[in-house]
Amino acid sequence: MARYLTLERLGQAAIITLSSPPANVLTTDGLLELASTIQTLGADASVRAVVLTGAGDSYFSAGADLKQFAAGDKAAAEKVLDAFAAALKAIRDYPGVTVAAINGYALGGGLECALVCDYMVAERGAKLGLPEAKVGLIPAAGGTKTLADKVGVSWAKRIILGGEVISAAKAYEIGLIEEIVDQGFSKIVAVGLANKVAGQGPAAVAQARHLIENSPNLTLEQHLAYERSATLSLVGGEEQKEGVAAFLGKRSPSWVQDDDD
Repeated sequence: MARYLTLERLGQAAIITLSSPPANVLTTDGLLELASTIQTLGADASVRAVVLTGAGDSYFSAGADLKQFAAGDKAAAEKVLDAFAAALKAIRDYPGVTVAAINGYALGGGLECALVCDYMVAERGAKLGLPEAKVGLIPAAGGTKTLADKVGVSWAKRIILGGEVISAAKAYEIGLIEEIVDQGFSKIVAVGLANKVAGQGPAAVAQARHLIENSPNLTLEQHLAYERSATLSLVGGEEQKEGVAAFLGKRSPSWVQDDDD
């Protein structure tokens, strides 16, 4: 029985709602529950995408519960960091597509969770930031890299070093989020984006996602070689044959993932 989140299904998408009112803060137990839930969904072939959002109208997540750091206990802090690492790794490793539906404030570790999703959709009233330095800490779940990768070093410095909390409009302007929606619609739009994945081949999605994410680390020649290898690994598989047959037969494909994918 989930204590810190709720789980629902809509089409081939699973919706995980962080639910620790009033600000949906992230505790060690809550993060481990999130990691376990996403890992379970990753093993379910009927789920092709995950939407992550927050309960209520005001907060996606305000980040880590600062009570966990109040005593200055390094051992306790390490447990929190390990839990964040497990949760974010589960999101990164999820074989389908992940979409963050930001329905309010996404701060600190909350924004770091959203940053590792494939897409980020935010409502007009949302606010985003990594204000850890205001309490003598720094982003410790990859935020100094994932934010810089998304918006560039200068904006990452402005947000992290200056503790600036930005609006959804500014986040869209600098490329932090992919879409702005009206209040109350982030989950609906996110599910729509997520369910688009259901029309694509599961193995093809996994291969393409891996190539896209690793492209900054490769030369063009290296990338072309990996792309060629990945394409040939798909050719002849049941998924590829079904996809082509469906296209030629003018019908929707019936995806059954190959056993070795």
